[in-house]
Amino acid sequence: METSHIKTKVFDEMENVANNDIIQNARYLNDEQLIHSEQLQVLEEIFNANVRNEEMTQLSRHFAPILKGNHPTHLALWGKTGTGKTLTMRFFMGIFAEMCQRKGISLRLEHLNLATSRPCFRAINDLACLLNASKKYKKGVSLVELMYRIESALAEFKGYFVLFVDEVDNVRTDQDAFMSFLVRRLPQAIPGKLILVFASNKLNWRDNLDPRILSFLKIRELLFNPYNAIDLQHILRIRVKKALTEKAVEPGVIEKIAALSSHDHGDARQAVDLLARSAELAQAAGTRISLSLVDQAAEEIERDKYSDMIRTAPAQMQAAMGAIIRTAKKTQQKRYKTDELYDQYLAFCRETGMKSVAIRAFRESLNELDLYGFVRTRVLSRGRYGRALEVALELDRELVDKIDRTILLNFHLQKKRSSQTRLTNSAHSIN
Repeated sequence: METSHIKTKVFDEMENVANNDIIQNARYLNDEQLIHSEQLQVLEEIFNANVRNEEMTQLSRHFAPILKGNHPTHLALWGKTGTGKTLTMRFFMGIFAEMCQRKGISLRLEHLNLATSRPCFRAINDLACLLNASKKYKKGVSLVELMYRIESALAEFKGYFVLFVDEVDNVRTDQDAFMSFLVRRLPQAIPGKLILVFASNKLNWRDNLDPRILSFLKIRELLFNPYNAIDLQHILRIRVKKALTEKAVEPGVIEKIAALSSHDHGDARQAVDLLARSAELAQAAGTRISLSLVDQAAEEIERDKYSDMIRTAPAQMQAAMGAIIRTAKKTQQKRYKTDELYDQYLAFCRETGMKSVAIRAFRESLNELDLYGFVRTRVLSRGRYGRALEVALELDRELVDKIDRTILLNFHLQKKRSSQTRLTNSAHSIN
């Protein structure tokens, strides 16, 4: 009798969702699922609505001298995550490439995406791969050899070479060597006219560069401000039209999502994520997207944000966070010194079989965790004994436990810890 009841309940639930299928095309709620032509279609509609109109105008003015055979300076795009730096630049360059082709101007475009932290060698290797001058992380090749291969790959090209270096601040090791190659050596070694376009979320990225590089780096800056509520409304309406059924959204929902997003971060990706989560909740509930469901979706996203970030973070950053959580659980203190955290980090690496890094690189991982809001760091002066980095974990206990579980699952430690706990409990019960 109960089995029949369960079947009925399952059937009713599935029928309810199927009959209220307000999500018509989920791909338009997740850019990673869109094919290139669909991305271009969405972008064209967004720019036709005059979103990022000022930035498109500035880009047009900067690259216009190429049409007369002149050589523009390098360009830097600054702005917070999700302000459209990459999309705007790539969309503009697609239009500009078409214009150059019509006018018979030789133009080559390359997009070097440094989405994750990497040393200079890997960044140069990635550039060599873009130019078909090397294979991914080929062993036995020196940095100088990679630079020579890049120069050789461009030796016959005499037109304009635009290199878009996305998230340039992610070159963590030997950044000066990377920039020196791009700014000083490469322009002198190739016959083409090199135009560098850098994008970064950090306004102070250039502050730590060698002064000799800065003297060569003649650059114009373009700041991308966070999207305002009106811009986000345009973006959300385009997504609603393409992704959801007609009348799936109650009045005021788009305005509320845009207002929340513009007030909190001005990030278009997060605004679309909030729309997508609200749509999923509405579909499960068998209703339209309401204002209350938007509030519920916002609360769920806030809880999941940190877990998602740590799950996709580099392994060393996860290990550093795992070491902090271990230290917090053992000491019950609010602030921790780098040395004690590093000891826990080494223990974590031994348990996982992961190769450990030196304490200097470990400190860089701590600084990244501070950047993303997982911890708070501050530098303390110890007089003649130098300076020390102090770390504070200020997240609530429930969230810390969730992050810890995520890290353990990523390193396949959850089952191992559970087994050890069961064995310990069994031993205690026998005693």
